Amino acid sequence: MSKKSVKGEKSELRKRAEEVLKDRGSCPTIAAEETEQLRLIHELQVHQIELEIQNDELSRSKEEIESLLCKYSDLYDFSPVGYLTLDPVGNILEANLTSARFLEMERSKLIGQRFISFMTVSDRHDFANFLNQVFLSRGKEACEVVIPQKNNAALFVQIEAIALKGDNQCRIAMIDVNDRKMVEEASLRAEKLESLGQLGGGIAHDFNNLLTVILGNIAITRAQNHAPGQREIHLKNIEKAAEKAKNLTMQLLTFARGGAPIKKVINIEDVLRSAVAVPVHGSLVMCQLDFPPDLLAVEADADQLTQVFHNLIHNAFHAMPDKGVVEISAENTVTVSGRKKMVKISFHDSGPGLSQEDLAKIFDPYYSMKLNGCGLGLAVCYSIVKKHYGDIQVNSTANNGTTFTVLLPAAPTSQVFEPHDEIRYGSGRILLMDDEAAIRDVLKALLKELGYEVECSGDGCEAIDLYQKRKTESKPFDLVILDITVPGGMGGEEAVEELRRLDPQVKAIVSSGYSTDPIMANYKDYGFTDVLRKPYQLAELSQVIADVLKD
Repeated sequence: MSKKSVKGEKSELRKRAEEVLKDRGSCPTIAAEETEQLRLIHELQVHQIELEIQNDELSRSKEEIESLLCKYSDLYDFSPVGYLTLDPVGNILEANLTSARFLEMERSKLIGQRFISFMTVSDRHDFANFLNQVFLSRGKEACEVVIPQKNNAALFVQIEAIALKGDNQCRIAMIDVNDRKMVEEASLRAEKLESLGQLGGGIAHDFNNLLTVILGNIAITRAQNHAPGQREIHLKNIEKAAEKAKNLTMQLLTFARGGAPIKKVINIEDVLRSAVAVPVHGSLVMCQLDFPPDLLAVEADADQLTQVFHNLIHNAFHAMPDKGVVEISAENTVTVSGRKKMVKISFHDSGPGLSQEDLAKIFDPYYSMKLNGCGLGLAVCYSIVKKHYGDIQVNSTANNGTTFTVLLPAAPTSQVFEPHDEIRYGSGRILLMDDEAAIRDVLKALLKELGYEVECSGDGCEAIDLYQKRKTESKPFDLVILDITVPGGMGGEEAVEELRRLDPQVKAIVSSGYSTDPIMANYKDYGFTDVLRKPYQLAELSQVIADVLKD
């Protein structure tokens, strides 16, 4: 404030004081001959009134400030937004009542607490990075976190934060976005229901076609006027249709929650060449392969990866209905951090490319760019790759084709699992447990064909009793095959625990058509020696049994 303005304010204040003194009748006219003492008394009276005026103004200002402070405190405390002040490590320095309600703790007890401790564990690392960014950027930053509530609910909050200038603190605003999340989830559920409708229609269509093939060939085979060679052709058709049905159910199980892959160290080039060897009927499209000689092995489920590669190849073929070339290449690479070795597989077609709408929905179940076409296809690819801790990406531009890229972690070893196609015969005693009588009958016949003695049981309790009885009779079983799930009875998981107590050296194979069960992927952790995923071919059954009995 300038000296001139200060002087003006003093003159105005003196003028007001003189008027008050005059009104009080205490302002006598001072003659020139009066003494200096009377002038001093007058000055003191004026100064006293000036002080009284200033004191009144200060009191009014104080009341106004207190009133405003009270209003702003109410706005701060009872705002629908939670406010916090944090230090650089995330300790709470100040909090309003709304934030105390969000965090379900008294405000006085919040001070000094780590804000990060109120979040879900999965959000803590990201928020720590977010807080560092707030102090580094000195600008406004935003994120979302989940705060668990005592009633087992979850509070979704949007956080906006900014560092305070000249102070080692940041101000945080927390906004409850649960209602918005509910709307988003309702919209997502509606989309999923629509997707499931398409899924159900596609499954019914595919299975009805397969059943038509199977039932038709069975009817022809039953006819007595066909030559044996002709009958073999129809049996082969039934087998092919059953294999397609198996692949479809595997895709469904993979797409469903769970579906952990049964991993073995495999040569990815062999799996790719096997997938390419299956032709697309009537297509003139060719595959061009490019694999380096030092391509790393991967630890993966060969059946599931075959599904991925089949789907991507068929997708590329359909993008070029007349003719063209699908370029399939693989190379060794590393993650962005350079810490992890990966195998990168690319599938490029020279089709018309994809629209932005197609790219946005490309991994949705039964979404298809083909006219009247539908299938699990790319949704299954996405699910399988993610369950292998990999990544799948798509890049497409108009008239330049589409490239799908699959990234898979390289195996820690180069020792590759080698499957065999031949049927291996053997000898020994096998105990088979399955709740389905039809499965028991057909497996018993197959195992006898392979040279084994077989006894069957319908559940785990029966299997344990039979195992113990034969051991007592000195006719022990060399191997047990256990189904995981027995409705209303003891399944394979409980049965193998009891069998290991009876015989720590027991050799047990777990078998199930529900490959999503974690036991199938981690069978050794549950006490099993090996695993058989239903349905299986005779060669696979014979190989697994021979390998287990050999060890």
